[in-house]
Amino acid sequence: MSMNLQRRNLLLAAGISMLPVLRTANAADPMARVLVVGDSQAQGLAAGLQRQYRQNPAWRVIDRSRIATGLCSPTRFDWPAATPAIGEAEHGAIAVVMFGANDRPPVRLHGRMDETLTANFCASYGAHVYAIAQALKRTCAAVVWVGHPVVRDVTYAEDMALLNRLYAAQSMVAGADWFPSWPLFTDDDGNYAPYGKGTDGQTTRLRADDGVHCTGPGYDVLAKALLPVIALYRAAALHTPV
Repeated sequence: MSMNLQRRNLLLAAGISMLPVLRTANAADPMARVLVVGDSQAQGLAAGLQRQYRQNPAWRVIDRSRIATGLCSPTRFDWPAATPAIGEAEHGAIAVVMFGANDRPPVRLHGRMDETLTANFCASYGAHVYAIAQALKRTCAAVVWVGHPVVRDVTYAEDMALLNRLYAAQSMVAGADWFPSWPLFTDDDGNYAPYGKGTDGQTTRLRADDGVHCTGPGYDVLAKALLPVIALYRAAALHTPV
């Protein structure tokens, strides 16, 4: 088994199996930084991480997300070009990346995926994913690429599944780790679920009215699931030269 596959399997299991045994950071520990990069989904996730770490001064969340941006529209904000400087500015941080809310792939003709359009899109979009993950990997202690959650519309969900395949494949090729968020927001049959258990264990609305974004409690669920994964890299983040 390759090291990358081993790492991926560890990350997939971390949300359940690693949480009870990880040492909790305390006020006497040096500060570790979490750099969040991406679109409006990343902004929501950054806020969720900030809430999770609110009572823990050993962690700092740096939100470098930009709403209404993505990897399909470089004229709005060129993420592949901007990412190296963002990573360098927070050298040694643990990078968390999330995109997709504004990147519905233009791959359909008459409602069906076109083979040529899909191939061209995958090549160009995948190259952007790889470039961002590679740039962050050069300067950050670790890079965790978070997949887009399931969306309400069935056709849209197929498009998001395509994006997630690109995120997973290209980010891991670049040396990043992949964290799927899809299973966190589905029912027992694997379908989109607007309601679910919040971080307090109570049933609450986790998804926003648009069927794409999460509510505050939804981003809290995602952030909490990421905590043990991020904690795996704390030692590396604290010992990476700035």
